[in-house]
Amino acid sequence: MGEGLESHKIMSMEEDKRERVINAAMKEFAKGYKAACTDSIVREAGISKGLLFHYFGTKDGLYSFILKNACEMVYNEYLSLINLEQSDIIEKIWQMTLLKVDLSYKHPALFDFLAKAYIDLQENPNEEFAAYFEKTRSVAIEKALADVDTSLFKDGIDAKKAANIVIWTLNGYSASKIRSDMTMEDYQNEYERYLEEIKEYISILRKTLYK
Repeated sequence: MGEGLESHKIMSMEEDKRERVINAAMKEFAKGYKAACTDSIVREAGISKGLLFHYFGTKDGLYSFILKNACEMVYNEYLSLINLEQSDIIEKIWQMTLLKVDLSYKHPALFDFLAKAYIDLQENPNEEFAAYFEKTRSVAIEKALADVDTSLFKDGIDAKKAANIVIWTLNGYSASKIRSDMTMEDYQNEYERYLEEIKEYISILRKTLYK
């Protein structure tokens, strides 16, 4: 993760100003790549348009950096915090869910942006951008499946397939809540209800898969 970010021109910018640019860009690109306006970004960030393009060259260059930076934020502040010593796959996925929620509160624009970027990617395939998502996804799955205690599963159940059922169920639940017209504020307002629903799915998974 993070290849090329540390050497990017923007890293020479004062940290506070750089964070304003990144946050403003994520917020604006959460509207979608085509709908995003660089004038809104510079106004929100408090910099000149000339300075923005000095650092990123083009709107596409800015978007590429913001997407790559967002994926690194997910890695550094979510995936790297996963407890690899937790061998109960269902409990681990629950803990991952809570970590993800914490990250959404810390960086409200992050998942708005990533959700819209993913939707845009389905409509306008881009190999470079798809690679960012795939790398993040593969790391998440690798960490989720690390050192799973297969003895918890009922006899006759394929442990790997059972673990995949857990991941697909909870990832599918999350995906079902992603809508282009919703913002992170909308999700946060539904926070308690979502957690209760996830607990219900987890209870079913435990009864179905565990001894």
